[in-house]
Amino acid sequence: MRNSAIILILGLLSVLFFSACEQENALTFNDEFKIEFNDGKTITGKDILFYDRSTHLIYLKRDLKLNPDITGFNVSVAGDTIYHGIIFSCYLSSRPPSYFIGDCFQYGNDILEIGYYGESDDLRDDPRITDAFENSNLIRDGITCEIDKIEIQSFENHSKATCTITIQNNDNINYYILDPKKMGDLDFNYFTGGLTLQNMDTKLTHPLRWSVQSGTWSTVNMDDMSLLKKGTKVTYTFQSSDYYKMEPGKYSAKFRFCGTQHCTPNINLNQKNGRVWVGQILSEINNIVIENK
Repeated sequence: MRNSAIILILGLLSVLFFSACEQENALTFNDEFKIEFNDGKTITGKDILFYDRSTHLIYLKRDLKLNPDITGFNVSVAGDTIYHGIIFSCYLSSRPPSYFIGDCFQYGNDILEIGYYGESDDLRDDPRITDAFENSNLIRDGITCEIDKIEIQSFENHSKATCTITIQNNDNINYYILDPKKMGDLDFNYFTGGLTLQNMDTKLTHPLRWSVQSGTWSTVNMDDMSLLKKGTKVTYTFQSSDYYKMEPGKYSAKFRFCGTQHCTPNINLNQKNGRVWVGQILSEINNIVIENK
């Protein structure tokens, strides 16, 4: 009788053990994020340091080298394909027709950017993808940028824009970000591309004229950045007079806050007190009024 009880207990323990293993394998399978290139090369969770959902940048544990013959890729979770993409030449002036990976790797070979210029739902934000990264503890929220206020002054032959933005660190780590007070308004405007304004009635667009040149804006270093501590925010105000004259009316504005961009490979992203933030995020605001003097 005693031997029968022992055998029964051992049998139950075996069932529970194999059931737990099956559940663990099922969870692992269900959480598996994969990029598969058309030559068979793959990227999965084991190759990834983290994913920044605000910029759609995938930070890899090692450099990625793509065969020149690779033309496309699939993104899937648990074996289900979510979207297809192409490898797109950075030297082409046209926009890619679908999701794409640029062949120039502007942030460095260990940072993978999947781009998309479409106007429909962005499948890079598919909840299956974000859930897979969250369940694998590989996701970060990055930063957000909001335009607080824009003031436009128009003069005889030019206009001046003064913009106030707020940058929020949404993660539990410190980030180094560009600081217009340190790098100067001129360099900050040209490095980020500045404000782009559009008359909401005529649709006439007013980007920077690029009429004033700077010798340092094309490269940045740690002296141009400030530390944005985890969970905090900072407000910056910058201005530029390098716009053609804007007539009275209502305007919309777009601003692209960016990180180190093409300078990224020259900078150590892991600093003593935090990490250098990389990428770009777009902010928009409407109904900016320019009145008659």
